[in-house]
Amino acid sequence: MKKKALSVILAIVMVFSATAVPASAIDFEASAEPITKVLAKVVGTVFETLVGTVNLFLRENDKFIDEDEYVYDNFYEGTADFIDEAKAGAKWSLGQSSMSLVPENWEEYNLFLGGFISEQNFFTNDVREVLDDMKVRVIALNDGSDRGTAVFATVDSIGVSNGDIRHIRGLLEDFAAKNNINSINLFSTHTHSGIDTQGLWTDIFRKWPKNIFSALTGIIETEQGTDPEYMEFFYSKVCEAITEAVDSMTEGTMTFARKDIGERYFSNKNRPSTSSLDTELKRFVFTPDDSSVTPTIILNMSAHPDVVGLATDDDPTKGHGISGDYIYYIGETINNAGYNFMFFNGSIAGIYIGRISAKADLRVDIAANYGREIGKMVLGMTMSESEILADDYLMSLNLTAEQTEGHNYTPWYEGWEPVTETELDPILNIKLAQVEVHVTNPVIKAAGKLGVVNYLIKKSGRDYYVTTEIGYMELGKDVKVAFVPGEICTDLIYGGNQLTAEGSVNSKDYEGKTLCEIFGDDVIIFGLANDAVGYIVPENDYCMALAFGHYQELLSLGKEEATTMFEGYEKLVG
Repeated sequence: MKKKALSVILAIVMVFSATAVPASAIDFEASAEPITKVLAKVVGTVFETLVGTVNLFLRENDKFIDEDEYVYDNFYEGTADFIDEAKAGAKWSLGQSSMSLVPENWEEYNLFLGGFISEQNFFTNDVREVLDDMKVRVIALNDGSDRGTAVFATVDSIGVSNGDIRHIRGLLEDFAAKNNINSINLFSTHTHSGIDTQGLWTDIFRKWPKNIFSALTGIIETEQGTDPEYMEFFYSKVCEAITEAVDSMTEGTMTFARKDIGERYFSNKNRPSTSSLDTELKRFVFTPDDSSVTPTIILNMSAHPDVVGLATDDDPTKGHGISGDYIYYIGETINNAGYNFMFFNGSIAGIYIGRISAKADLRVDIAANYGREIGKMVLGMTMSESEILADDYLMSLNLTAEQTEGHNYTPWYEGWEPVTETELDPILNIKLAQVEVHVTNPVIKAAGKLGVVNYLIKKSGRDYYVTTEIGYMELGKDVKVAFVPGEICTDLIYGGNQLTAEGSVNSKDYEGKTLCEIFGDDVIIFGLANDAVGYIVPENDYCMALAFGHYQELLSLGKEEATTMFEGYEKLVG
């Protein structure tokens, strides 16, 4: 009877964690009140105690490794040294590839969308149709300094765990050695309508009861959340795309531009204490010396592509359709203009689509309108308003009067100011590091014991640790990039209300440095880099009380996560 009760409690906790949508979170003004802070901490403590008690009855599986036997392989450190000047006569070389991650026989797999499990579709986001595509996009980049080639792959997925990324690196070990590859980096767009490559959004009515029984009794083995046959397909396509990109490298020039497009395109809907927002588009353009080779646009922006995957009663797709969300339509717009497209997400913990500019019957139409508009802005960053108006392609993509009726719609190019594009010297410095994060979140401990996600967990006495990766990169003399392995709260990058005693739930000031203080105010963020560790929340504002604007803590490694990572970033500066 006791085990049955524990099973029910755990199932409720896991469903609650996976399905919670923080739209009704108490706003910041209320959460700043002392009595509200106290109540939030009480609720958070009770929740942690409840789930922690459940954990006492759950057995560890083969993913839990004693510290004296714990080995993590297939890690790349990056370039052996950093350079300040380009090698004499050096040029950029870039190779590109893009492939679909949707099998032709996708109906024969047991597939679920990663990102939502909601009551509108009876908690089963099983795949029933393909709306556009789920892609892997790859670039291979070399600065001609004889220090090797860096590979960057981005997947249209909610996230890919570090264990799966290291597996892909292992499959490419011989290829990497043969081609002098100094790093293989994998990122996610975080679309909530791609096939689940993590395993949290799985066949919950079959796998979770089985895994709960296994964790309670040890009689049977746990079953990973992802479909094993699909993951083999996934590994093979990512490896194929990486190989193709490296084999297609060609010399050319690289330029960089960045433009703030303003807050009307973004919103912060689920972290009330966060006050900062990244509203910039950062664009790299690689132009091959050979005019017969297609140029490549690389976009970095903060995005939370959760538009298509959410099931709603008035949308017949009801969260069952595979889609790259608005990232797909940004890429489509750029591809049709004659460019390859590569995407890196930014600081995404509290940033969402902020502009629904037209009438749309389906959520995928909303994503398409937004994505195409962003795509046009990327193409027009260095153009004046008059140049945009004279561009037949950009103007052909405008929405109709019927589509915009009643939406107070203002065309994106009105009052548009161009930005300057600068050429980057062929300098690519990249350094990666491993950090061990102490897992204090009992929900993550429970998920680990249920075995749904591909993580190795180091045991040290009663403490658990997860190894993840951080990184830093320089492109040219001035562009600086921090690799962040999860969804980071933006105040940790730029500073803000969340880092103050007044604005935090624990009434304490954040004691560390922000990423801007570590790397400089102009640092760019590549999020979900080489891992998907969930949300990264500052310790001074950490509290597991969902209803008080603290949804992110449920899907974080724990309160020490940000502190540990930032100590690692400071070491990278050296």
